[in-house]
Amino acid sequence: MQHQTETIGIRTRYDLFSRLLHWIIAVAMFYVMIVGYSLHFMPNERIFTFFSETNMSLALVLTPLMMARFLWRFFRPSVPYGEMLKGHGKGLVHLLHEVFYLLIFVVLISGFLMLEKGFQVFGVIDFPRPVDSLEVNRFFFVIHRCSCVALAGMIVLHVAAVIKHHYFEKNAILRRML
Repeated sequence: MQHQTETIGIRTRYDLFSRLLHWIIAVAMFYVMIVGYSLHFMPNERIFTFFSETNMSLALVLTPLMMARFLWRFFRPSVPYGEMLKGHGKGLVHLLHEVFYLLIFVVLISGFLMLEKGFQVFGVIDFPRPVDSLEVNRFFFVIHRCSCVALAGMIVLHVAAVIKHHYFEKNAILRRML
C-alpha cells in the first residue's frame, strides 16, 4: 500500500530500481571494504588469492552498477526532502552525495589501475592487467588506499546521519530508501 502523499503526486520514497541499486551496492561495498582491509592479515597465499580475486571480481561488477546508479539519478523521479532538510542543509547533503559518488568511483577505478598482474573474474574469465607500468600501478595503489580511507569515513558519516535523522529527529529520511 502506497503512502497517502504518494497517491496525490508527492513522492516519499525512491523508485524500486533506485532502492535496489542502493542496497545491492551498499552491501557489496561493505563486503569489499571489509575483505580488502582483512587481506593484510591473511598470511596463507591461497586464501589471500581467493579473497583478493573475489574482491576484484565484485568490484568489476560494482563498477557498471555504480555507473547505472549515477546515470539513473538524472532520470528517476525526484523525492523532495520536505521539512526534513532546509536551506544550507539540502546543499550540504547534495554536496556530500556528490563526494560519495566520486569517492566510490575513485576507489573502483584506482583498484583496477593499481593491479600489478591480471586475475580471473570469479575464477572463470581472465582479466588482464590494465596498465603495464609498475610506477603507475604503485601510484594508483596509494590513491586506492587513501580513497578507501576517505570512503570509509564517508560511510560512517552517512550511517551516522541516517541514525541521527531516524532515531533522534524522528523524520522519515530512512523511509525514502526502504
